[in-house]
Amino acid sequence: MKMASDQEHALDTAAALLRILGDHAFDTEDMKANQVRSSAEAWARHLLLAAAHPERPEDKKSMERRDFTGARRFAEALRRSELKFVTRAMADFRQVVWSVVQNVHRALAQDGDDDRMTRGQIERLKAALESNSFEQLRTEATAVASSLSGMIAARDRRRSDQVEKLGLELKSLHQRLEEARKTSETDALTSLYNRRALDSYMERVAEFDGLTGVPVTLMMLDVDNFKQINDKFGHPAGDDVLRVLGRELLRVFLRKCDFVARYGGEEFAVVMRDTGLKDSRTLAERLRERIAGVVIPGHPEIQLTVSIGLSALRSTEDLGDWVMRADQALLTAKRTGKDRVVVAPE
Repeated sequence: MKMASDQEHALDTAAALLRILGDHAFDTEDMKANQVRSSAEAWARHLLLAAAHPERPEDKKSMERRDFTGARRFAEALRRSELKFVTRAMADFRQVVWSVVQNVHRALAQDGDDDRMTRGQIERLKAALESNSFEQLRTEATAVASSLSGMIAARDRRRSDQVEKLGLELKSLHQRLEEARKTSETDALTSLYNRRALDSYMERVAEFDGLTGVPVTLMMLDVDNFKQINDKFGHPAGDDVLRVLGRELLRVFLRKCDFVARYGGEEFAVVMRDTGLKDSRTLAERLRERIAGVVIPGHPEIQLTVSIGLSALRSTEDLGDWVMRADQALLTAKRTGKDRVVVAPE
């Protein structure tokens, strides 16, 4: 009875082991996991229940005795196949890790990073690759990955700081360039636009408004008797006159479509877009009267007047002709008594 009980226990154990092999099977180069599970179950049933022989299911005689030797051969073949697969997989894994180590070494050298801790961990990882200890390899690979993650995070922070610094430098450069541009277009004495900026603006206006028919008027203005003011009161007083005139121009011509500039010397120009001759003349007269009443700081005795010439841009008119007609109107104002506004013929 005891012998029968021991045999039954041995059969149960052998079948359980076969089923465990099947439950934990995985694909190898020789067998698929589902094939292993199916064969392991067939051998377990053969040993326990004297079911059909897994390799010779049509042989009825094979069912009369249990083939322990065949079950052992199946288990041994399975383990050899798994060992072969795992050995090759480990070799491939080592090759991948070795490639990673080489690339990391190269990257550290190129970037000039001097992280002694990371370099020491990489050396230990290289030693683990040459050993047969998977646990050692896993431990060192984990340590290197953690170290590299920290180093990459620190590098990202440095680069982020560098990008932020570069952004601030670019912003500062843009501001300096904008200031330089404004300086190149601004008259230093009056802070109005200079002749260069005026010429560029008038080219665009003549090209666009001349084609679209939008009314635009050019005003040329000249300080009366400016040479006498310089001769009698000195050039500093003359500069004060020009500064006051620039200030008053900006107070009269407040619209965004009004472009106020110093044309040169004591001559100024205003481009009035979307403004016909009638309204332009009204503005010019207002300016003339305002200038006649201003007081020059430190020189209340100076009686300041201006002569003004106006010309409306003709359809498809050349820029040079437009300026010439305004200048001729200004000369007429000067010759006919000064302190007046003259409109060029349309």
